[in-house]
Amino acid sequence: MLAAAAPPSTRGAAVLALVATQLLFGVHYSVAREITAQLDPVAWTALRALLGLVTLAGLMVLLGRRWPRGRVVWCRLTLLGVLGVALNQLMFNAGIARSTAIHGVLLMATVPAQTLALGVLMGQERLTARKLLSVLLGLCGVALLMRVDALALSGTSGDWLRTRDGLPAARFADSMLAGDLLIFANSACYALFLALGKASTRAMDPLVLSAGVYLPGAALACLIGGPALAAADLPGLPASVWLLIAFVVIGPTVGAYMLNLYALTRLPTSLVGLFINLQFVVAVASGMLWHGEALGARVMVAGLLVLGGVSLRLRAER
Repeated sequence: MLAAAAPPSTRGAAVLALVATQLLFGVHYSVAREITAQLDPVAWTALRALLGLVTLAGLMVLLGRRWPRGRVVWCRLTLLGVLGVALNQLMFNAGIARSTAIHGVLLMATVPAQTLALGVLMGQERLTARKLLSVLLGLCGVALLMRVDALALSGTSGDWLRTRDGLPAARFADSMLAGDLLIFANSACYALFLALGKASTRAMDPLVLSAGVYLPGAALACLIGGPALAAADLPGLPASVWLLIAFVVIGPTVGAYMLNLYALTRLPTSLVGLFINLQFVVAVASGMLWHGEALGARVMVAGLLVLGGVSLRLRAER
């Protein structure tokens, strides 16, 4: 069943929430790359989730909100927390530590295609030829970005395995491809989070929903990343890194999750996923200015394919 259209005023506020969310997430690629250069990605995942939960719980107390109730509700929130907090953040942080902001934002641009596929399977979307073409263009862009053609030509020689600095990778785990695959898996978790969140959380307050999702998600993230966090030299981190950590917790973690969930309850699932592509300009600009990332011919062609698919998807939505 297709989602009912929101009133114009509510829809406008939801669109503004999505724009703010994507601006925060766009800067986050370069910020996360900087943080994971100083702090183990698994430890950072646990720390981010823990600080996010403490912040959300504090807001719940400050604003007098009640935690969700009911076994069924908490089962759904736990699933959303595993997908949208624990696995999502763990794979993103591990991926961006090996990849670049530009690759990351292009891979995350496949979320609309993935939410479309899930929406069709869940009866939330109708599949059309235009929508199908948008998915195929996105997949071709991802394949080009991951150098699937180079893999096919080089066979098992391993020449296609490079780090993000262009050097030969000693292990597959050190390669940019490994990072890209982790970010792509992260995007799949996020797409599933959007689709399931749309179906189960329409009537819940965004703050209550965010806190409810973060409680089980942070618990799992801390269970996985706790040993790495305990071993990390947190007092030795530069003050600049702590400022970046504070930005991530307040902005892309707490603020963006609440804004995104607010929009998710008022707009079609695939449209929420579509707005993720506003991250592209911000992420590319920050990556080039901050870390000197380059837009090579392969990346530009991949970007045209992915964003071409996005354009088709937007016209299909209209």
